[in-house]
Amino acid sequence: MYTNHSLLRWRHVLLVWVCAAGLLGAEPFLAPNDPFLRHEIRLLGDEGGLNSLQNTWPLDLGGLHAMRSDSEHSYHIRLLDQRLSQEGNSGWSPVSATIGLADERVTARGFGPEPRSSFATNASVSWMNDRFAAKLSLNAFYGMPRDWKGRKDEGFALDGSYIAARLGNWSASFGQQERWWGPGWDGSLILSTNARPIPAISIDRRVSEPFETKWLSWIGPWSFHSFIGQMEDERDPAIDYPNHFLWGMRGEVAPTILDGLEIGFFRTLQLGGDGRDVRFKSFIDAFLSQDNYGANTGLTDRSKEPGNQLAGIDLRWKVLDAPIALYGQVAGEDEDKFLPNSLMFQYGLEGWTKLNDSTLRIFAEYADLTSHWWTGDPRTRNITYGHHIYKEGYRYRGRPVGHWADQDSQILSIGGLLVNDEGTGWGSTIRLGELNAGPLRNAPPHQGSLGNSSVSNEVTTEYFSLDVFNARQYPEYGLSVYTSIGWESLDVIGGVKMMGFQLSYP
Repeated sequence: MYTNHSLLRWRHVLLVWVCAAGLLGAEPFLAPNDPFLRHEIRLLGDEGGLNSLQNTWPLDLGGLHAMRSDSEHSYHIRLLDQRLSQEGNSGWSPVSATIGLADERVTARGFGPEPRSSFATNASVSWMNDRFAAKLSLNAFYGMPRDWKGRKDEGFALDGSYIAARLGNWSASFGQQERWWGPGWDGSLILSTNARPIPAISIDRRVSEPFETKWLSWIGPWSFHSFIGQMEDERDPAIDYPNHFLWGMRGEVAPTILDGLEIGFFRTLQLGGDGRDVRFKSFIDAFLSQDNYGANTGLTDRSKEPGNQLAGIDLRWKVLDAPIALYGQVAGEDEDKFLPNSLMFQYGLEGWTKLNDSTLRIFAEYADLTSHWWTGDPRTRNITYGHHIYKEGYRYRGRPVGHWADQDSQILSIGGLLVNDEGTGWGSTIRLGELNAGPLRNAPPHQGSLGNSSVSNEVTTEYFSLDVFNARQYPEYGLSVYTSIGWESLDVIGGVKMMGFQLSYP
């Protein structure tokens, strides 16, 4: 809510992990919530010590262990070594607890563990043997800010819980796991941890080993992931369809034709819901792209379309022997001739080096969530993450399932991570750009107004934020602490300015 005066606010957050000391029982999955651990995994992969794919989270720890090579490398990877050393432990884990305190919920949510409410607690316990695994994660959220629709999402939740089974080189699971698809550090156009995890069943390839046949071995390491989840019941039935499904698919390869290249192909579909067709045929029609009004589908009633879908591709390439990688992601909100259209883009550059007893990574990332049509359609606004059937859009519990900046935003993010030999990490991210950009001059009539946005609804906002964060462990006390401090400014174009200072200790 924007008022008619400037507002300066402080944001304080404290998030502490407490776990009983002693031998830890392992979990098979590595959740997308630790940027410093991800930094170490990337270092090992780019140095040649890990021949696996790393852009689809959660990562399978067994798969990482199996694809790790014995080649020497010059980087310290203390955090990763600790997790891999626990990977083979069977039985029950000790009960762990998390306490989070905050006075405001941050607008931007990148790859990190920020708490989701003013007071958030968690207690969890896991169990694993050589074939089955389970985790019970009990959460309580209080003081959650109201979302862009005025709803307050707080109370008890099972976020992070799952049951899983290993089926050869595949795993099947059911639960509420956080997912992150893509190489970006500050966001993903298709699937990120910006929204709370969606309850889903999933199947994933565990070890991304290559095909053995010479005809397919050039594909290199490959993986496949798919889930079907159910969206929330709280959607407004007057404009949307509660309890509809979200179906996601992702394949990833590292072809041998170019060293250091990783390519991901992804697709998500929204379909069904209360009062809509949920027959198996509607899933098949959506999968075969027989879901657009007119075209080659024979549909003459837009309300009969099976649903909404997004699709695209992402790439990351380590540039030859240099400690530099280029990455990017493109996703389409529409389809034309079985190809994504109405495109949004993300571009990134990252570099890394060793500094005495520490390792450093720096990245620059730009996301453009306006629409670009390769067919020349003049529409550019009010399309991304929206749909004429599911009018609350590609969002879950008030936040985009994809990039945190939401519809029609253009954001530049610059950040860095520094981790020393003891596993203590320091990081910082600067973000600036425009949220919910206004219509272009001489825009078509249907785009002459500002669209829906969970972060800047029906207004255009100039955005700037600065975060500095730290993570450290105290193994003698069974304690991990993540802290951050930040400042955020939202200046409504033609309106008023809001500024916030964030202090966080997750």
